[in-house]
Amino acid sequence: MGKHKIDIKKNSLSWEKTYFKECDKHECTKEGTFRAPKSRIRLNQYYFFCLEHVKEYNKSWDFYKGLSVNQIESSMRDDIIWNRPSWPLKGNPNNVLDQIDNLFSEDLNYLNLDKKNNEYFKNKLLDENLTKEENNALLTLRLKLPLNLEKIKKNYKKLVKIFHPDVNGNNKNAEEKFKEINKSYKTLLTKLKNGQK
Repeated sequence: MGKHKIDIKKNSLSWEKTYFKECDKHECTKEGTFRAPKSRIRLNQYYFFCLEHVKEYNKSWDFYKGLSVNQIESSMRDDIIWNRPSWPLKGNPNNVLDQIDNLFSEDLNYLNLDKKNNEYFKNKLLDENLTKEENNALLTLRLKLPLNLEKIKKNYKKLVKIFHPDVNGNNKNAEEKFKEINKSYKTLLTKLKNGQK
């Protein structure tokens, strides 16, 4: 005896139902599977287009349509900060620019980190073995310890070529720098000779 199969009516569930949504373009009968926002104000309401017409719609889409130049600029500025307000550093918002001006005018050394680092990481031996004048001579000739005659002459020649009065005409600053370089060169040569005795 063969098995008997009962015919059961299969009900489709509500979430399994498929709807054919026609393209919203006038006189188009294709399926509208791609959605596009209706306008800048109604971004959560959509038109449904077929692929061909959604491409056409996207090409003509202008988010800022109907806005003046000032409104567009204001909107773009708001987008930079994700439409969140920015708060002043402290106190009255009108004082923020004054605070920034004070920061730059009063303490320019705050931004000069190289100078701070040079002082902080100074070699203890440098202070013990060299005088202040010799330290300044090292900085002027852009030298670091240990010293030798070759290094001193090499840097001296480079700097003399840059700051020589014949090259710079009547530039007083270059002339002063040239004198400082010569003085530093003599100081370091004297130090080197005394160290070799």
